[in-house]
Order: sequence, then structure tokens, then C-alpha cells
Amino acid sequence: MKEKDPMKDSESDGLTTTMTNTLNFGAISIYLEFFSKCFDGLGCVKVDESWYDKKIRPVNLKPFEREIINTEFILVMRNSTHKNKNEIYYQVLTTDGMALQNAGYIQGKFLFILLHDFTSNGYTGWIKHITKVLKSRTVECNVISVDWHAGSEPPYDQAIANARVVALEVTHFLKFLRESHNVTLEQVHLIGHGVGAHIAGYVGHELKVKKISGLDPSGPRFDGMPAQVKLDATDADYVEVLHTDVGARCSTKQSDVLSLTRSGLNKGEIIPGCSHKRAFKYYIESLEIEDCTFLGIKCGSYLEFKQGKCTDCGENCRTFGLVTYSKRNNGSYFLQTNSKKPYCLFQYRVNVHIGAKKPDYFGSFEFFLMDQNYRSTKSSMLEHRGFKPGKENSFVFYATVPEMGKIVNAKVGWIEGSRVGWSEGKISLCLINCKRVIDVERLTIQSINSNTIYAQEVALCPDEGITEIQSGDFQEFSVC
Repeated sequence: MKEKDPMKDSESDGLTTTMTNTLNFGAISIYLEFFSKCFDGLGCVKVDESWYDKKIRPVNLKPFEREIINTEFILVMRNSTHKNKNEIYYQVLTTDGMALQNAGYIQGKFLFILLHDFTSNGYTGWIKHITKVLKSRTVECNVISVDWHAGSEPPYDQAIANARVVALEVTHFLKFLRESHNVTLEQVHLIGHGVGAHIAGYVGHELKVKKISGLDPSGPRFDGMPAQVKLDATDADYVEVLHTDVGARCSTKQSDVLSLTRSGLNKGEIIPGCSHKRAFKYYIESLEIEDCTFLGIKCGSYLEFKQGKCTDCGENCRTFGLVTYSKRNNGSYFLQTNSKKPYCLFQYRVNVHIGAKKPDYFGSFEFFLMDQNYRSTKSSMLEHRGFKPGKENSFVFYATVPEMGKIVNAKVGWIEGSRVGWSEGKISLCLINCKRVIDVERLTIQSINSNTIYAQEVALCPDEGITEIQSGDFQEFSVC
């Protein structure tokens, strides 16, 4: 519950008002500072109790003045007159109609607005790269990078406070474009990385744009907070969020981000790194390549996905990038990526027909596939799971590029899981008939995300009719 104290402090210079409160959580009390800081011509940044949480967001700092943050709008273009037509150049924009046109802004065309992360800037590498791709994929479009590097420096709590002023600047700029250049919000796509994704959310909360792409939105101080504090599904007609698996490949901890100081940041260094940066790399690759599609499969949880339990596509599959979907089937979509470029993996739905020699099995499969051109690829299930006798045992096989030709042969391996384990919601304890084998009678392999002539569905049967696969061994299968 909230206990309001009388106003202890009231400061007003025409810009800022402050009020202190105490929020009680049982035996714990947190001192709160509710405030409203206004910026001439932009609007106000307001903080009330909804912006506080004793664990997630115990502090909210006042943002810097807009002159310190120094938000700039940069028109990013390719120099078509240069011998290298992919050469990128920049033009800082002002809210002046003629200056905007003279800079090269194309009136009436689609607008992409790029928003960088904490400790980054509006000229960073991914900004250049994505501009080249967007310009090549779209007949005519405008790309504007929002540079707020002076406000994005450590400490993190100050940067995320400054981010709200940046959102006011972007909102103001879009209103200017709408009034002076006939830009409609249906022509606006915001793409934000890290903290930039939440800036996009703040803008979308005020102006419902067509689309927002959040590239690994920052978690510290945001995850678990109310919708108005972070990027939310209601902030645009369509919101897509690309999360990368920080825990598996990244040593950067939340505490490292929160405690980072300016002196602790090396020149040119962007924090956090690791797989957080993979988000824009995946996004750019999804726009660059045509043969392979980053296709996420809808699943109830990441654990179920890792166990291979989600394989249905159609409306249960989505990609990201320039594609926009209806909100009818919103949810969490999962996919695997390669550990190095190219990151996109080809997906195959594998259906295993298992014999009835045992009532159930617990473990995982490993595959080596070979096509008609003698090219091979391999993949393993991420985690053990339960399997039942019969035909309904499906999971997704991920293969590196280039795409496999017609599959003619497979080596199928079986790894028996612990016999004391969780299987289909039950504790499995084997006491008798504990031979560590699985009886595989047939495989069906079907392409999921192929965009080429190699899309296929093939049935494979065990060579010489040998269906048993010992745990740790492989059995060969060929086209039936």
C-alpha cells in the first residue's frame, strides 16, 4: 500500500515540480520522488508511483536538460553519384521545411527511424549497415537515425531517464513531419536497439505508428514494470520484439550494466555486448538474404521449444523484418540460430514413427543428413524429452546453409535420458526391462522455411529393417 506524506519539498522554476512520498512494502520503506520536469516546446517527463518497484526500479533520476542530451536527427543516405553507390553519408536535419527537402528527404515516402542503445551513437556500424539494406529492399524510403549519444553515456539510470526526453524529441519531430510534409503514421516504422527500443515504445504510446521493431529491448529497470514504463504491444499497430539469448553466450550481468561508470567504459566500447548485439545482426541478415528465412515457431515456453514440442507452422510461424502480421495470433515465437554468420538455419519438421516395445521413452535424437550431392549436415535436439509409441513424435531439425538438396540418407542417433526424470509430467523410474534402446520404424522429414526449389518432404526407412537404436549409437536410414 502507499502512504502519502505531506509535500515536503516543492521546487518550481517553471520547469520542475517535485513531491516526496514513501512506499511501504511490509517492513521495507522506499523513499520516492515524484516529479514532473517540463521542456519548452516538447512536453513533460512525469514520474509517479507506477514508475517505482522495490526490486526492479527502486530509483528514477531526473533527466538532463535537452541542450545537454543534444538529440539530433540524421538523414542517412546512399550517395548515388559516387562511384561506390553504397557509400553512406549523413545530413543533420532541422525542423525547417526547405532545409529538410534540400537535405534529400523524399516527401510522401515511407520513413524508418533508427534508435540506438545505451553507450552507443547514431553513427554506429549497424545504423550504416541497416540503411544500406533498407535502401536496397525499398524502392524509395527515408532513413533517419536519432543520435542521443551525449545522453546515453553511463550511469545507466541517468541514461534511461534521458531516454524519455529523447522520446519527446522524436514525438515532436514526427508531429512536425506530419504537419509540414504530410507524413502519416501509417508510413512510420521505428527500429530501436536496447534502450532505443523503449524510446520507440514511449513515442508509440503518444503517436500510434504503423510498426515498432524492438531489437533485444533492455531488461534492467524495465522487465516486469507496467506497460507505460517500457515497450509494450499496444505502442504501435504492430510490435515485434527480437530477444537474444544473453544467458547462454554472454558474461555481461545486469549488475555490470547498472554499476558502469564513464571511467569504466573504453573508447568506442558499447555495453552490454555479446549476444545483445546479435539482435541487430539477425535483423539485418533477415533483410539481406532471400533463400533462408528466420522463422519463429509459436510455443508455450522456451523449455517446450528446446524439447522440440512445437512444430506446427502456418499461423503458428512468423518471421521479422519488413513483414507485418495481424494481431490475431500474437505470442512468443522461438527459433535457433547459427553461432556464426550466416546466422539463419534451415528448419525441417521431423516426424518419428516409434515402435511399441516400451510404453514410453525419454531422451533425445541426433541426426546426420546427406543429400543427393553428398553434402551432409547435422543437428541435435537441445534437451531430452518424452516420446510415446506411434506416429505423433515431431520435433524441428536445424541445418546450416546452404540448403540441403534432395535428402537420400540419414544417420539417426539416440541418447537415453536419465531413467529418474521428468517425462510428460510424470516421474519416470525404470526398475525392469530397462534396455537403453528406442525402436524407430520410419522418419518423415519436411521443409519448413525453404524459399527455394529444394523444399521437400521425404520418408526414410531403416536399412535392412533394423529398427532398434542403442543409446549412444546410430542407425542408417534411406529413402523408403
